[in-house]
Amino acid sequence: MQVDEACRKYLVIQNRSETPLMYAIRKTGSIASGDICFVDSRYGIVRGFDSRKVVFVFSPSLHGAYSEQISIANVLNARGGKKATLKAAVRRQSKFYIQSLRLEFDTLAPGRPSTDVQVLAIKNMTPKTRHLIVKSLLASEDGFSDVGVVLEARFPPNIAAAQPTRLLDRETEEKIESLEQKLKIAVRKNRPEKVEKYQAKLAKLRGSGGGGNGDSDSIQATDAVPDPAGVQIRRLADDTQLEVELPPGGDVSIPVVVTARLADPKVDIKTGANALGTLVVHEVKDKDNVKLVTLAASVVLDQ
Repeated sequence: MQVDEACRKYLVIQNRSETPLMYAIRKTGSIASGDICFVDSRYGIVRGFDSRKVVFVFSPSLHGAYSEQISIANVLNARGGKKATLKAAVRRQSKFYIQSLRLEFDTLAPGRPSTDVQVLAIKNMTPKTRHLIVKSLLASEDGFSDVGVVLEARFPPNIAAAQPTRLLDRETEEKIESLEQKLKIAVRKNRPEKVEKYQAKLAKLRGSGGGGNGDSDSIQATDAVPDPAGVQIRRLADDTQLEVELPPGGDVSIPVVVTARLADPKVDIKTGANALGTLVVHEVKDKDNVKLVTLAASVVLDQ
């Protein structure tokens, strides 16, 4: 789960004797314990050889590994108390969502722009206006290409002409996120049959919402009303860097073209070699929450 999400859980208190059990549930009193809220009273009685469910709501306020103890005391017998530990892996709240984290382009020659245009779709996941930076890593900054060719992205001037991409609903995003985790495990354990199975399911889910390889973030601002007119885009560095202002719940579709640049002239380039590039997306005031979009294309040499 992630920050500010809430889930209902319960403790089961069993009385294994014929004597009625008077119990008292206590928290540690730490800051983290404030994320646990008991719906029912923390005090009660359980009849002999009976049990009771005590419901509580867990809503984490900080991201990271969560571990907090809950004590269940026997009021009539101080030695009969028990302790339960609540553990959770809490993700940082996602403030924006990118429909596809990989954009595939047609084959192209070094030094020439791509003939096809791909769309980078971004959605604001919060009830506040977000200011994002979208930029391309240049060949001089990037050193990951092992074929001597790096793709540099450009954002055409007619950004407003891009057709909006239909984003996925929350349920579909959660399914994609779960399948992506399973796919990573299957790849790491070298299970080709499971990899193929999960890839097929992912392709089917993504196809229902516009396609592409995506990153899934839980939608928190479902009540926010998108305002297309409130989207503003400003160029910061020619055609390689943009500042995007997204209103609450708003989304934008940015067309992207790429140009292949020789990153290492010493590398022997062959037709059909893969070229990669990277788009970086982050908030203006938050460079820790960065999303990377991979650009991919095949290189064809002029005859």
